[in-house]
Amino acid sequence: MLEIIELKNYEIYEFCALNRKTGEKNFYKKAKLYGFTGLYFKDNDNFLAIFPTSNGPISYYKGKEYPINKDLTIVVQKEGKNRKFEIKEYNITINYIEPKYIGFDEWSSEIDIDLFYMISQQYKEDEFYKQFTSC
Repeated sequence: MLEIIELKNYEIYEFCALNRKTGEKNFYKKAKLYGFTGLYFKDNDNFLAIFPTSNGPISYYKGKEYPINKDLTIVVQKEGKNRKFEIKEYNITINYIEPKYIGFDEWSSEIDIDLFYMISQQYKEDEFYKQFTSC
């Protein structure tokens, strides 16, 4: 198991070194590792990461790791600017506000900006697992 992984937050162009054993997080502005290692979301109350492993995608939430697979029920419910992300089988619920760049950056789609929406829309597709499976 790779103990420390680097994650990227596309919304705020920030990186995070996450220690998978201790949960320690170090945030910085420039990538330190070459290549894709994972993505994350953070706000005042939540930190959720998704990263590739040799067994497929893993989500990290509240100090625990959860495998992502096609059998899960993962949804994003939208009500105006408020959204709720759920992985029902793991009892994970994150309430968050729509990313500020949706509708602002004409070159980016909602999937590019909203990590939760991307997960909920793509976790049933084979390409998602190819992207989140490391050799």
